[in-house]
Amino acid sequence: MPTSACGHIDQAKRGSQAVPNFMDPSSGVFGEEAFQQLLTREASRATRYQDFFSVCLVRPDGLATELDEAMQQAVARKITQFLRSTDVVAHTRDGIAILLLNTPDADAAKVVERIRSHIENVSFQPDPGAPSRRVTLSMGLVSFPRDGHNETVLLARAQARLKEAGERGGNQVVATDGS
Repeated sequence: MPTSACGHIDQAKRGSQAVPNFMDPSSGVFGEEAFQQLLTREASRATRYQDFFSVCLVRPDGLATELDEAMQQAVARKITQFLRSTDVVAHTRDGIAILLLNTPDADAAKVVERIRSHIENVSFQPDPGAPSRRVTLSMGLVSFPRDGHNETVLLARAQARLKEAGERGGNQVVATDGS
């Protein structure tokens, strides 16, 4: 690769190699750090342009062991198939996060309910030697600006709703506080 007298191309090349890959290209699923950055950016953009978006935190019901990490990844990959290419699915410490761009609260509720319904009818076999099994999802949904005006508030409310969905027995979407 040619370089300029100051070596700018070499520096740019080295800089691009230092940037971690935030998405698994085979699955289209982002990592948690990338999700946080995208959510922060979307909250700023939506504030500036008086737009809207929704965030859903997802936890497969009954997955508790590290062996279930493969199942969680399989579920996240399947969720990407039900969404637009512009939406974001990410792995997080506690499960899966979905960022539905330019999606108001009523539409987001329909989308995540459709995902929940489809997933409960899919048999997953994340490991070739393991038997296939089905999972259900607990989901906590929030929308900007209805549920908060920044990513911190939105994620806290989504986490509380996700917890509520699990406490109610799982396999459901909680989209409003206390209902």
